Amino acid sequence: MKNEKGNQRERLVYELGILLQPLEDLARAVVAPSPARYRIAMAKVQAGDNAWRKTVQEFTTFAHDVVFNPEFQDISHIPERLRRVLTSQVNDPALQDHPDQLQRELTRLLSEALAGFRAYIARVPVDWEPVVFEANTPFTSYLRIKECLTVVERRLHYFDRYLKPDFFELFLGSLDTTVSVRLVTTSSGVKAISAVSNLARQQWSDYQLIEVASSDMHDRNLRVDDQVFSLGTGVDRAGMALTNFGPADSSVEAHAELDLVIASGRVVHQT
Repeated sequence: MKNEKGNQRERLVYELGILLQPLEDLARAVVAPSPARYRIAMAKVQAGDNAWRKTVQEFTTFAHDVVFNPEFQDISHIPERLRRVLTSQVNDPALQDHPDQLQRELTRLLSEALAGFRAYIARVPVDWEPVVFEANTPFTSYLRIKECLTVVERRLHYFDRYLKPDFFELFLGSLDTTVSVRLVTTSSGVKAISAVSNLARQQWSDYQLIEVASSDMHDRNLRVDDQVFSLGTGVDRAGMALTNFGPADSSVEAHAELDLVIASGRVVHQT
């Protein structure tokens, strides 16, 4: 999908993950880390802070005189604020004697920082534009479609008569397991993905595979939170031949129609 801000937002999400990786590693450590390891991790985060701010500035700048400055300030200072609060925790003698508690605090602080990040970047407008993927561009097409999922927070619903197993590996692998997932397909699609769907339902906290009649669904639609996208072919085939992809009607009425399709179906797998 042709969307410069969408590309920048995807890069922003990726770079924040890389920037905070040293702290994420400490939060997941089996043995509660020592204060020294926290200080090393925070130094690594600080080392990448300038590059991070440049990426944020690019994302929040729309022209030389059009800058979303409040959003720039909120987003760019996330790592700094996290380091500042964490430093006070690490230097607290009471917590130094309780490494497990300190690790729990780190987990909480990371969760709050990421939640704030998602809220801040959602305030920067990203206007999706329709695009036609050229034939023989499957990888490029995949990357463009994946951009739509970069900041999914609540739900990912996909409607496809002929759903294929590739969808899981390509688009669900990096999805947070708290996101609501609805895969709506026909008996043909259910048969094709039944095995992998049975595994997926054990991982996502709100997952359903829904079978509907062929007469109830024709076009392929992808619902990401409150934005609906229309796709000319299945996501696993995008770019193999000339493919249309773009924003669709996302009105209240359009969402209601998609909800009716879901309600008309039979739940095959669920959490």
